[in-house]
Amino acid sequence: MYLRARTKEQFDERKKEIIKAIDTLYLNKELNSIYLKDISEMTNISRTAIYFYYKSKEEILLDSLYTHFIELDDSLNLLLNKDLSKHKIIESIASLFEKNIIILKIMSSNLEDIERSTTLSNLITLKTELKRFQTIFKKLVKKCNSLIDENKALVTFITMMYGFYPLSFPISIQKEAMKKTNTELNVSLKELIIDSLNILLK
Repeated sequence: MYLRARTKEQFDERKKEIIKAIDTLYLNKELNSIYLKDISEMTNISRTAIYFYYKSKEEILLDSLYTHFIELDDSLNLLLNKDLSKHKIIESIASLFEKNIIILKIMSSNLEDIERSTTLSNLITLKTELKRFQTIFKKLVKKCNSLIDENKALVTFITMMYGFYPLSFPISIQKEAMKKTNTELNVSLKELIIDSLNILLK
């Protein structure tokens, strides 16, 4: 039987459960075919109770993006304090994005619609974490002794981030069209990120 969270720890734990459920669902379905009922079934938290934590599935996805960026940023920040070669930094960045693949899936969707479905307060929280990502990424670019300006590298890489997921995981109709037009890329996500960073940071 579902019991309402009574402490901050329980509240946070329920939010983690909800985020984990939507991550699993979203990696296998499109957003328009995900319902709060699906999340409820995966978490044993009633649909009504989910509304206590989030107003919409878009708001859950935005919180997922925020949560995964915290994890990514914490890991990227550790790279700054290690004596690593440029090659190892690039490989580590690619591995971390592979681990936090949901970031790339959410960014490849219509992020504008997701952001439109939340509050200004939630967006400010997310953008604050994204600013942290930007700062760490620019420091890593500098650590790679790249000739490219850190700001230009950041803008270019963020632009690339929107395309990494759909290029690595095309939907079935895209696969069919690419096969018929001989435009298949046949590249893994990690390879794509590594190649992109190598070109960007040469």
